[in-house]
Amino acid sequence: MDSPRRNAIAQIELIRTGRVGVITLKRREHGNRIGEQMAKEAVTAFESVRKDPALRACVVTGDGDIFCLGGDYESAGSSTPRRTSYAQALSDLDRAMSQLGKPLIAAVNGDAHAGGFALVIACDLAVMATEATLGLPEAMKGLFPFIALAIVRDVVPKKLFFDLVYNARLMRAEEAQAAYLVNEVVPRSSVRERAIELAERASTYNSEVVRLGRDLYYGLRGTEPGEALTRSRSALLAALAAKDRATGPS
Repeated sequence: MDSPRRNAIAQIELIRTGRVGVITLKRREHGNRIGEQMAKEAVTAFESVRKDPALRACVVTGDGDIFCLGGDYESAGSSTPRRTSYAQALSDLDRAMSQLGKPLIAAVNGDAHAGGFALVIACDLAVMATEATLGLPEAMKGLFPFIALAIVRDVVPKKLFFDLVYNARLMRAEEAQAAYLVNEVVPRSSVRERAIELAERASTYNSEVVRLGRDLYYGLRGTEPGEALTRSRSALLAALAAKDRATGPS
């Protein structure tokens, strides 16, 4: 395994460990909440991973004992232009994750609430600390998980979603795993290592085929069945061609 190469930015850290890029949210004193600056830096980090051919997978985690407690709405101030810019930055972050083109694993080292919950759902796989919780408690603060809704609605069942919202209930790791919102539950001390192991394994497959399949999955959200089938057929043909280039025609 290569020694990590650090590229520290103010609120995001990107390091390279072997073929895996590890992105860390670094606002520990603010619960790793996502403000506009962090969102923009995260987009830059995901773009760096996407464009680097030596990086074949990515892990996202939080600094300290918290994954992410959501969005830092107060940092957007009270003016409409600043709030609009902030909302756009959050949308850009979701787009950067969905268009990464490489396996993306969440190392949920601590509580993931509100936008932090959405980050977990936006990843392909998730390893969660035994001590951590998931939740959508925005209603307690007079808000609603508006941005998160666009990300979680196709994954979180309707009754569970509104249970978490209306009751501001926090979901423990075992329940999250039973609901297939995370894949594995391990002690906090093992979360990052296990997530990197999963990323390393996913990185061994044909990267072009993985990109085609992952792009198709996220690109099909909201697509009509006929259009979905057309896109799937095109992706299959492209994947077969990629397989031929890698191994030679059968």
